Amino acid sequence: MRNNGNDVPMNDGVSHAEGPDQPDQTVDDTIRLNWREKLVEFGLVMAMAMFGTLIGVLVAVTSLITMRNTLNDLAPGFTEAGSIPFIILVVVAVAIGNVCSFSCAPYIIRLLFRGNELKDDRMDRAVNHLISVTGMDIKAERIYAIKGKTANAVVSGLFRKAQYIFFTDKLLERMSEGEIMAALAHELAHGRHRHMTWMFLVLLLWTLVVQVFLSLIDYYAYFDSIGESWKMWVFSGINLVNIYLLMFLVLFPLSRRNEYQADGTAALWVGIGLYKQALYRLYQINDQLKPPRKFLAKLGTHPTLQERLERVGSLE
Repeated sequence: MRNNGNDVPMNDGVSHAEGPDQPDQTVDDTIRLNWREKLVEFGLVMAMAMFGTLIGVLVAVTSLITMRNTLNDLAPGFTEAGSIPFIILVVVAVAIGNVCSFSCAPYIIRLLFRGNELKDDRMDRAVNHLISVTGMDIKAERIYAIKGKTANAVVSGLFRKAQYIFFTDKLLERMSEGEIMAALAHELAHGRHRHMTWMFLVLLLWTLVVQVFLSLIDYYAYFDSIGESWKMWVFSGINLVNIYLLMFLVLFPLSRRNEYQADGTAALWVGIGLYKQALYRLYQINDQLKPPRKFLAKLGTHPTLQERLERVGSLE
């Protein structure tokens, strides 16, 4: 169902942007971010994926060090790098690490960013409207407000039934009621398409493919002549490179694809005109209207404003 946004109450005491051509005179000249805001800008979901993968690597390494003899007794060759049991151990460890990371993310965010349950009439009206449009079971008590110098919103949690949505206070203060509803619709669209679950599965698939590839080329045999202490440093470096390749070759492009998909779904829920206004307003508040250089745009977790507006506009 489409909605052009005209039936959304706009008399909320917040200054409104009439459209993309009107500048916002109240935008700060410089936004200085602390480590919390930088984490939000990087992408909390991306950070959790990296953290979970790191936990998985540590679990695998710790298991190999502390239970080496036991594992060999139970399954000969288990601790031999490149063996099938070794590959299974690494994949299982990464799965455990990311399940822990994604599942704990909502609680970590509430702790780090001093999140409080959002009690706001505008949000209540947005929730009720989107329930009628989407048919989703939206629980208002799972929507939180967090501190932040930038306007942002994020959905967190591995499975849709246990996901939480966070809005920075800057977004709530500077965006209109209709624009807030559009931002909520975007985060709900991530849940509708199960983007968190797909990202988790992609992480496991990448881990499996990399380990199988290294096994097929007998990669680990090249390090047999290296001492055990050095071997740990070498493998740590390899894992670090692997994580960077995972980010730039897989997770960042996947994240941008997910944003396009969430944009398209949310725009159909709230109306294309209203959604484009909300997108523009979000970038305007954060002083991000100027497109980044092309190579930097390819290294981001989100597409540029121009790219997102063009994709949404193509739905008209």
